[in-house]
Amino acid sequence: MSEAIKRKTIEHIANDKVFNYIGKAKYQIGNTVVHVRFCNTDLRGSSKYKFNINPNTLSADYEIWICGRPDSYYLIPISIMNDIYSHPDAYIDTRHPEIRVVTLDAGTNRLTYARGGVSLNLGPYRGIVLK
Repeated sequence: MSEAIKRKTIEHIANDKVFNYIGKAKYQIGNTVVHVRFCNTDLRGSSKYKFNINPNTLSADYEIWICGRPDSYYLIPISIMNDIYSHPDAYIDTRHPEIRVVTLDAGTNRLTYARGGVSLNLGPYRGIVLK
């Protein structure tokens, strides 16, 4: 099911451009590489989603975070992901120190990613397509 949701979202983002899977959760859309993550809807109905950023993420041009369904996604430039990843107080995964963990509240578009409640409004990246 998640693969079908990813594909439908990528079709929308590609905006009629040809795309191909190139491995490691990445797709080539024209000259652009996107890295895709999918998170299921919480059974309790929460609007909060857990994602992570890893070195593979940072090798793309954009990150796509899909929140439960194809019409609920964020297309985030990799420069934003780099800033989050390199923040000195970023939340580091306890088992994998090369991974940063984040929480996205899709109800408010607020991403929390570092100690002290450091957050970012991802609203401008919600539902956009590649130009």
